[in-house]
Amino acid sequence: MRPTLQKSLNTLGLFFLIGMNMLAVLLPLGNKTTGELSDLYPNLFVPAGFTFAIWSVIYILLIIFIAYQWVGSKKDHILQSIGNWFVINALANGLWLVFWHYEYVVICIVIMLVILGSLIMMYRKLNVNYFTNTTLPWQASVPVSVYMGWISVATIANTTVVFVSQGYTELGFGADTWASIVLIVAVAIALRILYVHKDIFFAAVVCWASFGIYSKRAADTILSDPNIEHLSYVSIFVLLIGIVLTAVYTFLKRKKTI
Repeated sequence: MRPTLQKSLNTLGLFFLIGMNMLAVLLPLGNKTTGELSDLYPNLFVPAGFTFAIWSVIYILLIIFIAYQWVGSKKDHILQSIGNWFVINALANGLWLVFWHYEYVVICIVIMLVILGSLIMMYRKLNVNYFTNTTLPWQASVPVSVYMGWISVATIANTTVVFVSQGYTELGFGADTWASIVLIVAVAIALRILYVHKDIFFAAVVCWASFGIYSKRAADTILSDPNIEHLSYVSIFVLLIGIVLTAVYTFLKRKKTI
């Protein structure tokens, strides 16, 4: 595909993604707000409402991501690398909002996997690695890292919602045990990405989500759970230590190389 056509499609995809999210908030779609929908499927993995402000950061980073494809010095490489994966991601994101607001939660998890899968493909095609791939501009890597970090958490949360909606609230475990398992999985993924790709941005997003979970549990008198509070607190601490050590290691290694 010609570069001009590709970046035009990517730009339209961004407009569609942001436009659908605006409609979901302003109308709102299905006559239900995001908070009302979240309350329909109570579980211990849901973070506090303020945590979702990260979408503002994601939108800003995606605008930078698309703008770079028009004016960046390595725009041709970026366009060739991501191909149509961003367009697929944007379309899937918009569709997810429609099905979510109209409470088709089982279909939502399928679409969420498409959103996550397209981000993983972009991540791999761009070869995001903050230690070995030092030539990749941050305008391409950081937006994908942050977006993928949040969608990874959202996929786990969406899976939990499906189980709750189908009546499998505990899957043979207690509610706190299930929440503990999925939180540990999220942190393990973040640590793996941190170790392999030196991706402090992905890990920082999971750390933010853990803080949101901690805040929600600490403030919720109905679903308050000390075990989840403690585990999310430990998760924050572990991820922060990992982020600091990775940042220092990467800086010293690069300095030594130079």
